Amino acid sequence: MNYVDKDALIQAGHSITDDYLNSHCRIDDANGSYHYQNVDYDGNFGDSGAKDAILRLALASQDNYCCYCMRDLSYQNQQVTLEHVIPQSASAEEFGRYTALGVHSLTDAELIRTADFTGVQNIAIPPCPHTVTFENLMASCDGTFPDKNGTSQCCNHKRGNDFVYPMFYIASVRDEITYMEDGTMQPNANCAYPDEYRQTIVHTRLNCQNLKDIRKLWRLLASENYEVLVTCVGDRNLRSKILMTVLFKKEDQSEADSKILCKFMKDDYWKTFLLYHWFYNRI
Repeated sequence: MNYVDKDALIQAGHSITDDYLNSHCRIDDANGSYHYQNVDYDGNFGDSGAKDAILRLALASQDNYCCYCMRDLSYQNQQVTLEHVIPQSASAEEFGRYTALGVHSLTDAELIRTADFTGVQNIAIPPCPHTVTFENLMASCDGTFPDKNGTSQCCNHKRGNDFVYPMFYIASVRDEITYMEDGTMQPNANCAYPDEYRQTIVHTRLNCQNLKDIRKLWRLLASENYEVLVTCVGDRNLRSKILMTVLFKKEDQSEADSKILCKFMKDDYWKTFLLYHWFYNRI
């Protein structure tokens, strides 16, 4: 997992949200006061073009990787979604749980619950309503893989509204996560919040079988030339040869390795595997 530093783009993000709020949600009262209403992420926020602008900015801040699983989202055929770290429907108690974490980008100084923002006269910005502000929005994949016909298995859609600790906002996150030989992701001894990390991994299903297999295979292929692995998209014989070279080294893993071989000999799965090139020589 990567640390996401939004500071360099924060002013651009605020500008998008400010323009949206003032163009579509601000009501100037007869007495010279003003208030905001109809802040609607699923409605006028998207219709105004602000949602697409925030998504492009989020992708730029994340180097085009999914904030959770590290899938490369720069390809046109990828289904990219915007993830609300603090859920849209968060109650006041749930909202306070996130802001109380003290994690940069998710504080009371930067965010206000949207339900508490609208209707208040002459409210100052920031803080910004949490459903439409850059700090609370991350780019995520839709969590689908070729074998499930569009059913989400991880990340944004699979998480729903479950609590997540915003690990991607922790500068040391890459040093706090370990990927095991079988591809399992887990916090390591350096992690300051291991229970919260484990809970997040569970809620976003970052140890679903497909992700574990992909990470295991990247570990096994660490010594292979990356360009050769890309060439394997169109060369099934070469792909088979390379896979057979790294698999079946341990007798007790033969059944699992057979499943991996069968899966990644399928062209669509090999292409999906390559979308996770972030793991090349990193685990």
